[in-house]
Amino acid sequence: MLTGATEKPDVSAAHKDRRLRAVYRRELQDSVLFSALAVTAGIAVTTVVACLVAPNAALAEILVATPLVLTGLGVARTVPCRSRRFVVQLGMLVGLLPFLSTATTTTLVHGSESLSLGALGVMPLAFAVYVPLERRQHLIWLILADAIFFGVIVACSSAAVWSGEMLALTFTAALAFGLSLGANEIQLRRRQQMNRQLLAVRGLYGRMKEHELDLRRQDEFLFMQQETLVVQQAELLRLNEELETIARLDALTGLGNRLRLNEDLAQTAARIERIGGTVGLLLMDLDRFKRLNDTMGHLAGDAALRGVADVLRKTSRLGDGLYRYGGEEFLVVLHDCDESALAAAGQRYISAVAAAGMPHPDNPPWNLVTASAGARELSQRNCIDIDAALHDADEALYVAKALGRNRLEIHSGPPAGEIVPIDRQRAAS
Repeated sequence: MLTGATEKPDVSAAHKDRRLRAVYRRELQDSVLFSALAVTAGIAVTTVVACLVAPNAALAEILVATPLVLTGLGVARTVPCRSRRFVVQLGMLVGLLPFLSTATTTTLVHGSESLSLGALGVMPLAFAVYVPLERRQHLIWLILADAIFFGVIVACSSAAVWSGEMLALTFTAALAFGLSLGANEIQLRRRQQMNRQLLAVRGLYGRMKEHELDLRRQDEFLFMQQETLVVQQAELLRLNEELETIARLDALTGLGNRLRLNEDLAQTAARIERIGGTVGLLLMDLDRFKRLNDTMGHLAGDAALRGVADVLRKTSRLGDGLYRYGGEEFLVVLHDCDESALAAAGQRYISAVAAAGMPHPDNPPWNLVTASAGARELSQRNCIDIDAALHDADEALYVAKALGRNRLEIHSGPPAGEIVPIDRQRAAS
């Protein structure tokens, strides 16, 4: 869409535009070259005709026409390559050659006054059309042409010859003068219109290029934003995964929390129901932990909890689950572990806690941090319910507490010969 700046550009901008000036200079060079060749051919033809009409003046015609023809040929040869700075002056010189030729022919050949009238009428008009100049340059050329034409005729002709032709020549010269100015003005207005159109198109093209650059910058900015968004989304996914992991870990010990325990036990129960197998639940509780907090402070209690968590990590097998069940209670889920293996594993964990040597002055007779544990085996024949299994392990734990602490008790399920189907177990619960 054209704006006010591109629809009506300043006319002076065309004179300042180097590319437009170069284009018009080349056009003027072509015009001067064409005019020089046409004028040279015209002078030669006029000379031949004059020699045939007036053989007595043939020598004088040839002597006068020869330098004019040579001048025209020299201009035609010079214009294309060496006349960029003087193309206007050469064009004016080419335009003066026909007047010199016509004036000398008129004075040398009697009876050719009509040729003078035709030259005065046609030459300025043709010059204005084929060699477009600025107003001042064209006006200077017209004055020089008329001065040369009339000067040559007046200098070479008698007053008697001129007395009958002066009025006609003067009228014809004035008419040609006006027609030439009019034709030159039309050419200049046409060029100005072309300048406005070219500058408008160039301004519009410049705005389109700027708009294209803006669009390209916007595309690059959007691409960068998209890349940033992708990075942020990846970071957000990573942070979400970390948050999900952190949400399933106990902040103090780094073991799994109750949320993680519930999810893992649900998967374990589903796997046992589907493909069978055995899993051991080992519920551990630190002995007289409240007294440790009361005598040594909560910081010592937290250190004891972290120490027990480290012991459980070092003692557990790869794949077993470790969880902080709550307060000073810990739960170990041992996969592929029957009741006999569960007893050995539970005793190993209890012994490892005591062997860690963490002080507990108010836990006689050991005066160390110890743990009591209750265990429960899960299988297809005794997997009544996860909550019931945890309750059974908790009951076994309190039995171990009642029997003196720092020991393991295993809760026995149904008798080995009695196999209760899963659906009946759930119905019974």
